[in-house]
Amino acid sequence: MHGTSDPLLPLPHGQAVAALIPGARLATVPGMGHGFFSPGLPAQVARLILGHTAG
Repeated sequence: MHGTSDPLLPLPHGQAVAALIPGARLATVPGMGHGFFSPGLPAQVARLILGHTAG
């Protein structure tokens, strides 16, 4: 999971890490930076985690 607006580790960093991990799936969160401060963001992140671990 990587935010599209992360100023500390821009999106290409997340893409590179995902490319190096066999079987990895990268989920991007539009507008997310390097924290979970936006309203509704914790719930969105939780849904992504639950969707990933449900299978």
